[in-house]
Amino acid sequence: MHYTKHTKVDYLYKLRDITSMSINVEDIRNVVKGYGYDSVKLAEGKKMAEELERLNDEVNKKNGLKKTMFAQKKTLQTEIHKKYMKFLKLSRIAFIDDVEAQESLLLMGARARTYEKWLAQVVVFVNNVLANAEYVKALKGYGVTKAEVKLVQQKVDELNSLSSECIKITGVVRMLNHKIKKETVVMQHWLSSYIKVARIAMDENPKVGKLIKQAIGA
Repeated sequence: MHYTKHTKVDYLYKLRDITSMSINVEDIRNVVKGYGYDSVKLAEGKKMAEELERLNDEVNKKNGLKKTMFAQKKTLQTEIHKKYMKFLKLSRIAFIDDVEAQESLLLMGARARTYEKWLAQVVVFVNNVLANAEYVKALKGYGVTKAEVKLVQQKVDELNSLSSECIKITGVVRMLNHKIKKETVVMQHWLSSYIKVARIAMDENPKVGKLIKQAIGA
């Protein structure tokens, strides 16, 4: 039984079945004990299987959290972008003859396509509007209030915080997956050796052969 031949869920289920039955069934314990797999050795395998299952449960939870956080980030970014584009279009009208404002607020040209550059454009716009009373006054004439721009600035701060959390959770998931891969290889080495020994024990002890077959999935 090799982890590459099974789905993750199926492999964990089989591990639990093999290690638990080997410990709990007295006839199996008595047979494999003579081949170096005493209660300590069997407990070692069960502990590794339980740890691997725990790690998989943890990474599943973290992946769920990661999915939720990235969805929140996307929603918040969309909300900010919608407001920003409204401000941008009105600003291009309000400052059609003001080259200085056009440069200061990055009004001309295409909007950035990458997240980082898009965010930079938004930050420059809201910060420079709020820092200039004349810009605030001009935009107010087109229905854009200082409070609205201030709210977008706050949303940008929220987005930055959420983005940082997304980076952190991505790192945690990557670390857990790396650990799972490493632990799975260790578990597989233990399991492969145990199955080889169990098969030998099964051949020499026909009475418990059926039980061992059931335990190792032979």
